[in-house]
Amino acid sequence: MIAALLGWGGFAWKKAEDAMLAARAAADQVDRVELKMAEKYLTKQEFEITMERLFGTLARFEEKLDYHVHEQDQSIKRLKRKLQDKDPNFN
Repeated sequence: MIAALLGWGGFAWKKAEDAMLAARAAADQVDRVELKMAEKYLTKQEFEITMERLFGTLARFEEKLDYHVHEQDQSIKRLKRKLQDKDPNFN
């Protein structure tokens, strides 16, 4: 009975030791995956800086677009006035 108990204890010890090694290996792999993921993603601060730059660019674009639309509107009004001066029946 003592031999069986010692045999079972050795078997259990070996399985526990194998499980601990497997857990350490898995933890190391998870750490490597986390590091790889962290390398590819932006921090919140980097994202906010990028968004500020994007919105700044969009604001400048909007100002330019508004300016050109306003200028085009003024040009169309001038052309209409010229046509009305030359042709009173022009609507």
